[in-house]
Amino acid sequence: MELNDVIRKRRSIRVYSEEIPSMEEVKKCIDAARFAPSAHNSQPWKFFVVRDKEKIKMLSKTQKYSVFLENAPVVVVVASRETNHFLEDCSCAIMLFMLKAAELGLGTCWNAVYHPKTREREEYVKRILGIPEEYRIVANIGVGYPAEKPEEKEIKPLEEIMEVI
Repeated sequence: MELNDVIRKRRSIRVYSEEIPSMEEVKKCIDAARFAPSAHNSQPWKFFVVRDKEKIKMLSKTQKYSVFLENAPVVVVVASRETNHFLEDCSCAIMLFMLKAAELGLGTCWNAVYHPKTREREEYVKRILGIPEEYRIVANIGVGYPAEKPEEKEIKPLEEIMEVI
């Protein structure tokens, strides 16, 4: 599939089929994420792959918009060493992860854990998974096969979002 096709077909998927993605497929997504740009090539990210249903159920309570995670067959928790640009770095890596997943026919949805005013959600995720204190938790990504074909989304025209100066 061409990159443009992958970009245009990717959607946030919150309802997953019963089919469980293989570890090989998840590894391919993480492998793609490794090539994301990062400040000073710091590559501060770490990906925790969660397949345990009880832990996934607990992760679905991270915040009010995490509920959809409960039916995800896999959740990938994206963490980082704290650097000046860990959010930007991990955001790039997450996007590459999700694009690779879309190419493989997997559905994903980014669920924010990081909050600029409190670390409560981060501490909750760390407690559940036993993630060391030195990591910052950026996001939980639900991963699975889409249960249904997602609807087309309305995208603003290029002329509306671009200005040449």
